[in-house]
Amino acid sequence: MSATAPGEIVLDHASRAFRVRGERGATLKELALRRRRRGPAPVRALDDVSLRVAAGETLGIVGRNGAGKSSILRVLAGIVPLDSGRAECGGEVVTLLELGAGFGRDFTGRENIYLSGALHGLARVEVDARMDSIVAFSELGDFVDVPVRTYSSGMLVRLGFSIAAHLEADVMLIDEVLAVGDEAFQRKCLNRIAERIERGATLVLVSHAPGAIERVCERVVVLDAGRIAFDGPAPEALLHYHRMLGTEHGAGAALRAGPAERVLAVTEVELQDAEGRARHVFHSGESLRVVFDVLARGPAARPRLVLEFRDQRGTPVFNTSRALDLDGGGVRLALEIPRLALLGGDYDLVVSAHESDDPDPGIDRLVGFSVADEPGVHGVADLRGTWTVGEPVRVAS
Repeated sequence: MSATAPGEIVLDHASRAFRVRGERGATLKELALRRRRRGPAPVRALDDVSLRVAAGETLGIVGRNGAGKSSILRVLAGIVPLDSGRAECGGEVVTLLELGAGFGRDFTGRENIYLSGALHGLARVEVDARMDSIVAFSELGDFVDVPVRTYSSGMLVRLGFSIAAHLEADVMLIDEVLAVGDEAFQRKCLNRIAERIERGATLVLVSHAPGAIERVCERVVVLDAGRIAFDGPAPEALLHYHRMLGTEHGAGAALRAGPAERVLAVTEVELQDAEGRARHVFHSGESLRVVFDVLARGPAARPRLVLEFRDQRGTPVFNTSRALDLDGGGVRLALEIPRLALLGGDYDLVVSAHESDDPDPGIDRLVGFSVADEPGVHGVADLRGTWTVGEPVRVAS
């Protein structure tokens, strides 16, 4: 009998190797004479991995392609057996690992909802009670009554996640599949995941998107060649991951010609927290530091740096600028925001450096970031204050 508590996850010296079968099959003569050549050495997807996740914890897993991220999820889901060691998940486990996994390709979306419900132990009456909500969440409309073999990858994700989101789970195992959906549906999925976390579910999320990981996961494991390279709080772990990839400093997306063709250009933009760590996700009320590198390749008439924060619809929420003293070269400067007064959502910071009389300043750099959602507040601006209750007001008779 397992001692693993509901919601608890245990990997104990877990190892798993996969054989690469690229060689041709052996002939009868080669088998008889034992002349068959050996194939490539097995690939160790997991190499003596030990990991313990407490009930209700949120764990993100990042790493290069082939680092063993998906293998961990498949081992925890019971899809792939270990060569040695132990892997256990306590309680009910819901997985979303592959597009359309477990779907009958010739069945309609609605029929696959019944099928998936039955595979998770739900009676038909229980699926009926959730059907309308599942269909509404998926936003598939009339396509729910069309065979899933006609679905696009995004439609498969919508159906698969919608089913998983309506199953009671102690543990949720979610792979990179959320990256396929459109941005609005990804936010919707992350919000649903956050709701399940508030209700005590344990989450293990694999993704190449640092924003998605940092937005919902407090703890992150960095895998490298089947081993744990780092295990700790999300900001430190993601910084370790970016350093491992050589991308800990990023200038954001360049949106116009490079500095060789222009007198002024913003060449670097980085968002940092109070401790100077590069971050992609912040909390409302947290301090934010924006670091800029501006390059001048010649004399500039009254140069200015302009920055604008925009919400997910592209609507400006704040705009400011300042004069630059470049002295014929470059400069690094920083904007300190002691309290980030934005509520949960995805935002863009757009930046440009230009001469004051430039009729078309354009945009040099765009950096995306997120603010973590918090229950009970909605909108863009964080205007929360302190409530006080005065004396009762008596109505004159």
